[in-house]
Amino acid sequence: MRGILQLLIMFFVTGVALLREKLSTRDRIRRLQRNKLRRLVRHAKKNVPFYADLFKDINPDTCKLDDLPPVTKKDLMKRLPDTLSVRGITKEEIVWFSQDAGSIGKFFRGKYVLCSTSGTTGMVGHFMSTQTTWSILRGVEFARLLRGRLAPKYIFKYTVLNRLKWAMLVATGGHYITYLLMKLSPGIVNRLAKIRPFSIMDPMHKMVAELNEFQPHYLHGYPTFLEALAYEQLAGRLKIEPDFISSGSEPFTQMARSVLQKAYPGVQMSETYGTTEALSLANQCAHGRLHVNDDYVILEGVDDNYRTVPFGMRSRRTLVTNLVNKFQPIIRYELNDSVVLFTGQPCPCGSPLRVVEVHGRSDDTFFLMDQDGHFHAFPPIPFEVLFLQVKGLKQYQLIHEEQNHLRVRYARVEKHPAADVERQILESFNGYLDQCGLAKTVKVSVEEMGEITRPPSTQKVRQIFSKVKAPPNAV
Repeated sequence: MRGILQLLIMFFVTGVALLREKLSTRDRIRRLQRNKLRRLVRHAKKNVPFYADLFKDINPDTCKLDDLPPVTKKDLMKRLPDTLSVRGITKEEIVWFSQDAGSIGKFFRGKYVLCSTSGTTGMVGHFMSTQTTWSILRGVEFARLLRGRLAPKYIFKYTVLNRLKWAMLVATGGHYITYLLMKLSPGIVNRLAKIRPFSIMDPMHKMVAELNEFQPHYLHGYPTFLEALAYEQLAGRLKIEPDFISSGSEPFTQMARSVLQKAYPGVQMSETYGTTEALSLANQCAHGRLHVNDDYVILEGVDDNYRTVPFGMRSRRTLVTNLVNKFQPIIRYELNDSVVLFTGQPCPCGSPLRVVEVHGRSDDTFFLMDQDGHFHAFPPIPFEVLFLQVKGLKQYQLIHEEQNHLRVRYARVEKHPAADVERQILESFNGYLDQCGLAKTVKVSVEEMGEITRPPSTQKVRQIFSKVKAPPNAV
């Protein structure tokens, strides 16, 4: 019964989100934003100890956005239990659940959603919501991601003529938000569509064989991984004909888009800009523009002093406010992405939602050579997953130093011995490389750092990058 209720909430929000984008105006969206923000601040100040301290001099009934101090992941994780509106949940309980493989795809305490993530410096974060909040955010994502595909002809095609087969190319070994979107779906969803996860940690040849068997209509994944998969299609090993491809979690580069268009001629592609902290920040319309979901989140482009940058100017940092989550409020939370927000002439699609360009962290794809001299593309996301499995790791950086030499720089939590952290890193990397048939040809070296700091000349740490050029025969 609970699953059916959550599904009804999701479908209701989907309908509201679709209608609001078609019928509302920019002024109405702004008023809605302001009212939601003040209700959120009032709730947070009253019920959440972290914000009770932070907002002690704030009047929720008259406050403006820039009256509220920004917060960072470090701020929230330092006082994790105090960021929740429910008392009695400990940090130890949250961390244990997040590290327990048997808990993946289950609700924390049977009723809360818990997602874990790393970030630009590799710091692990834990973010929670109620099932109702989760259903609302899912409904928004469903509406805005598929805004052009909820028309009768597509619904008929993938319900009456075919049962929709949707391949999710995701990290599956932890409490990662994209995987949980599928795992925590009400059971009835799986009767309406065949949604199947494909682990990005599997060797590419296994992924290719399974996709060839599944023959998905829709593909969703990380842009760098979709790009690596497109190389397999161009080489003739992968043989699928998707109708729709969506991407998220990374910037969708023009190179990735070009390779995908070449591999799958005529496919419709849609980009999502999202985070674990707020799920869906923006979605691409049919005219190729990313529209901020202004009715459910507030996105700010700011400079290094957290002052709002003018529209049309690239920000140094980004602040996000999740207007839906009252269980663990996220208010003016710092992202290390750089964005450009636009107003002015409306988009040809007619949406009243603002347009954003995202210049997020760009990690590199590594091209590693096997013992036969053939190159294989390795996108960054699987490496991030390897790091998330290491206990005691505070920060990390991975560099393709020279051909087939990977160098890991890391910072650790003091109570965890360096020898133990390094053992975990090497075991994780060597196990993954062995699965991919490269354990004998790729060298991994590890170096402890006190802290991995942001370079003064740029606004983002290069977390996973290559000093080695891609070979011309990469496919």
